[in-house]
Amino acid sequence: MEVIFHGVRGSTPTAHAPFLKYGGNTTCTEIRSEKYQFLFDAGTGFQNVEILKDRQVYLFFSHFHYDHIQGLPFNGAIFDPSNSVTISSGLVKADDLKHVFTRAFQPMYFPIPLVETLKNLRFTEFDVVQDMLRLSSDTTIDPIKLNHPGGASGYIIREGDKKVCCFLDHEFGGDDNIDLKLISQAQGADLVIWDGMFLDSELVAKKGWGHSSIEQGVSLAEKSECKKIAIAHHAPNRTDEQLKELENNLPSDAMFFAAEKMKIII
Repeated sequence: MEVIFHGVRGSTPTAHAPFLKYGGNTTCTEIRSEKYQFLFDAGTGFQNVEILKDRQVYLFFSHFHYDHIQGLPFNGAIFDPSNSVTISSGLVKADDLKHVFTRAFQPMYFPIPLVETLKNLRFTEFDVVQDMLRLSSDTTIDPIKLNHPGGASGYIIREGDKKVCCFLDHEFGGDDNIDLKLISQAQGADLVIWDGMFLDSELVAKKGWGHSSIEQGVSLAEKSECKKIAIAHHAPNRTDEQLKELENNLPSDAMFFAAEKMKIII
């Protein structure tokens, strides 16, 4: 598997020079396997994704806050009717998912009715996607509940003996049962993608906002003994200089900050 980060900011994109080394686009992560292209969320980083024609393309949404959906109409490849994209979510049913995007991208908020226009976007039940994968490969994807206002779903992707966990938009420390499940699922993972929006010192003022800290990511990595952890969903006001200083103080080279265009082979 190959993991590619197309957007690593949270909340809102930042286009100013001090933010561009790690990247200013909002959340979008790609995982490529031999048969599949998996995309997780469509923040503004989605505009830079190459939609592959030689494998099945799936787009999974963790939830529907603006920073996770706002890039969907700005990748020109989805307007190519020959590009079929299966859209699904572990959070809601397919009809509800379709309704979200029908409302979000219609003429009151967007120039054209996107869902009605693009028949190549196929909204599909998550369990149907799971069955399709099981029948055609040794690749599996499972949802896991996250602690986030309005709800959110994380994902665990397995292919053979490889495992990647995507745990973005989770507030660690708000629900012990969820936290324990995340630690359990991350056990021995080849890569965990972690929400490091805040610092521990910022958590009190941001209680209930639905995000974790960098330090909590370090703790999860140590408890789960995962092989690597990529800390992402960087605060939009956190400059490259600040991020670099924080990254330099991480206790292990296996812990690092995700940056746009970063590629990791699993």
